[in-house]
Amino acid sequence: MVDVAASVSGDLLKKYETVSNATVLGALSKRGYLKVFMNGVKSLAPRRRLVGRAVTLRYLPSRPDLQEHVTRGSHGEGFNETPRWDALEELTPGDVLVADCMGLSMTSTGGDVVFSRILSKNAAGLVTDGGVRDGHKVARYGYPVYGGGSTPTVGEPNVLPYEVNEPVQCGGVLVWPGDVILGDEDGVVVLPSQLAEEIYEECVHHDEIEAAILWYTQKEGVSPKFFYPFNEETMKIHQAWKMLGTSSE
Repeated sequence: MVDVAASVSGDLLKKYETVSNATVLGALSKRGYLKVFMNGVKSLAPRRRLVGRAVTLRYLPSRPDLQEHVTRGSHGEGFNETPRWDALEELTPGDVLVADCMGLSMTSTGGDVVFSRILSKNAAGLVTDGGVRDGHKVARYGYPVYGGGSTPTVGEPNVLPYEVNEPVQCGGVLVWPGDVILGDEDGVVVLPSQLAEEIYEECVHHDEIEAAILWYTQKEGVSPKFFYPFNEETMKIHQAWKMLGTSSE
């Protein structure tokens, strides 16, 4: 695999916790990144912000003759080693498991026992365009969970986990290992890791300006339309907002 990913620090990830996904989308679109919002992937644990680095897992359609190829036998203790376990063991604090299930939203990529490993690894969360078995139980672990849906089914009759930390699609978006995954109530945005540092201040500035517009228009009872696109009057409002210390409230 060609390594184009930049290493995103934990400090930078934490900064993105307060940045709007919509603002990130805007900054990326200016740079020609137009396909970075996942389709059909929704929050299964509402009101949890997700920010983390992608560890990827790719599923393929099942085929009986390849079951043994991806399940590397047992160690005499009754368990099998598969790429899914490899992916879970790759996780470190700040990482997100991103599972490409080909958009099969009701096909399980794992359940509460499997994904308890995300909790014990102190990782940031789970994203898949497949289903999450017993999703309501996984949500109780406390980390952000995004998926195509919750399902009681087992996935292996339909899909097989195949490879780890290679480029995948998820929700129709290309995800490179190490990319920054941003989840909120609206869904999931993929931020290419090499752009995370570059656009951060721009995103913060944009969010501040919009907060200033909201403050001013609610206070004065005027329409926001006068301040879009951002113009000289918008900047005056922003300066007034900053001087009043609104940004720290």
